[in-house]
Amino acid sequence: MAARTQEKYQVRFAWGTAGADRIAHDTHLVVWVDVLPDTRDAARGADPVARARAAAGLLPDGPEVVLGHLGNASAVAERVTSLQAGRGDRCVVAVVAAGRSTSAAADVADAAGEPTDTGDVPEPAVEDLLAAGAVVDALIAVGIDHTSPEAAAACAAYTGLRRAVKHLVSAAEGAAGLERETVHAALAAGPDLVVLRESSASA
Repeated sequence: MAARTQEKYQVRFAWGTAGADRIAHDTHLVVWVDVLPDTRDAARGADPVARARAAAGLLPDGPEVVLGHLGNASAVAERVTSLQAGRGDRCVVAVVAAGRSTSAAADVADAAGEPTDTGDVPEPAVEDLLAAGAVVDALIAVGIDHTSPEAAAACAAYTGLRRAVKHLVSAAEGAAGLERETVHAALAAGPDLVVLRESSASA
């Protein structure tokens, strides 16, 4: 098992399944942030939620996993406050950005429509960084502000660029090769919170 990091913080941030292995242990909620589909997924009309559910299966056991994006940061914050009320104690959150894989093994799995745990840290993706920052910002807005330096930096990226988010995502490398309608649909994703995996941990 990889060495655990950011343990003293209530809100943590990392990239991909390898990052989740470092920060998601002993958390109560993992927010899997994935804004834009892979070009191959988009070409074959793959369901992004189904792919996110498969990715959630690769994350550390225990915490509930929800899907985060640019449109539902407030809903994520509401879920965290609800969990805290239910527990009567603080809820520790791992915000994990999917990013883009740089490994050949993951590319083969992508072509088959099946994510795989290669142990690689993915290449950062602008769209996922900004969405993760939006989630952290929403948590801070409801008073959940004991953030790791990594989470604080993601938040600063979002708040500093808030007015340009849609333009930046549309112009980002992750949007290259995608139909304009696909990018617009991702940017227009609504406030609903999708639970990718129920918690398997005791209260």
